[in-house]
Amino acid sequence: MIQRVLTVLCVLLGLTHASLAAPERVLAIYLPGVYFPQLERKLDLGSELATHLQKKLGDKYHLSARVYVSAEAMDADANRIAMILTESPYVAQNLPKLLPLAAAGTGSDTRLAVLATAAVRSLTDLKRGGLVYASPVEPPQAFLEHFVFEGELAIGKDMLQPARDVASALSLLSVQKAQAVLLYEDNLASIRAQNLRTLYRSELLPRPTVVLPGRTADPAEQQKLKDALTSFKGLVHPDLQTFHPVTDGPYQKLRDRMQQKSRRQPKLLELTDEPTQLPMPRLAQPTPLQVPLKAFAPVD
Repeated sequence: MIQRVLTVLCVLLGLTHASLAAPERVLAIYLPGVYFPQLERKLDLGSELATHLQKKLGDKYHLSARVYVSAEAMDADANRIAMILTESPYVAQNLPKLLPLAAAGTGSDTRLAVLATAAVRSLTDLKRGGLVYASPVEPPQAFLEHFVFEGELAIGKDMLQPARDVASALSLLSVQKAQAVLLYEDNLASIRAQNLRTLYRSELLPRPTVVLPGRTADPAEQQKLKDALTSFKGLVHPDLQTFHPVTDGPYQKLRDRMQQKSRRQPKLLELTDEPTQLPMPRLAQPTPLQVPLKAFAPVD
């Protein structure tokens, strides 16, 4: 009996020691602005990527995938997060404390697009409200005003309606609680955008990106991670099947744009359904006959 008790205690102590020696390390998935038909598919993507990294790099990168719905939730879990897959605006906003490794795709960037109902004829109509956006940055005003709309549209508090994710944003549109949605151009093929038209497209920005928290990783370790990420062949999400290595440059450029208001030159043009009235040619008008006048004064 005593031997059995001692055996159980040894097992428990061994488990306790193992749990202390190897705390859970998390691969954070924070993609509020990327469309997934079900929330579970985000976790599937994280598990797919975590399995690939462990296979390529061994148990040192045995990570548990976890989906986060807010930046605040990630901050609260920061001690456990070893790697993050997130959107480029979040990377740019937090670039001093994040190290970009690889971005989705084979090297090209993406855009954000405003899809609107027939009730919205131009961007000016959005000043009355009705725009819904699942933003990865908080607050989103600087990103939207300075980068997305390039200073042409001020984002007031009553104008923007937040959403937890793209599926929630589209639900608001379907029940007419919003009239326009902002989402990645890559996602347009995955959603059923019935009765919506593309009203506006932003400038290019990087696709979702894998980053390390902190900027102290050894260059050799960074290269190993980049090599592993670029060999990833995903099946879960059509827009997140491959990755390519990146540097700080694109995110620093985006960060600068987010922090400094700019205006397009020439001023942004909006497409409407109203026909444009062309100016009529101006015909030369006949010059009225000028008769010289002479002043006559009586001679003294």
